[in-house]
Amino acid sequence: MKKEILDAILKALENETSGVEQEIDTQESNADIDTEATADLDAISQRDQATDIYNLLQQPRETAANTIATVKRYRELSRNDAGPGALVETTEYFFLVGVALPPLEINGKKVAGITTAAPAYANLEGKKKGDEIHLGECDYLILSVQ
Repeated sequence: MKKEILDAILKALENETSGVEQEIDTQESNADIDTEATADLDAISQRDQATDIYNLLQQPRETAANTIATVKRYRELSRNDAGPGALVETTEYFFLVGVALPPLEINGKKVAGITTAAPAYANLEGKKKGDEIHLGECDYLILSVQ
């Protein structure tokens, strides 16, 4: 089941990344103006703005690529306790430990990423099937750890 859930996460991340890539391409073409050939201040201003947006989008692109690579590595990892690479299933959530994820829902359950730097990780680390965890205002029963 872990492979199927991670494949769905990868698909969602790749869809999100393609949106960022499209925006980068748009801004790159908007920034591609010959300033020597034009004296139009509006065109130059738009080029500068597009260049700024293009540069700002590079960090989300790199972050998304790193997250995708990490999730792909986690597909082959098997765990029986909550730690980096573990997929922890509760009655309401799938928690993927070790990465930050956008809000997702798979098989009727919410999916959340919990990085090892997140405060919630301290409550989750080392937990196993049958353990209870307290995250935020809620308590969750761990149904499985993979």
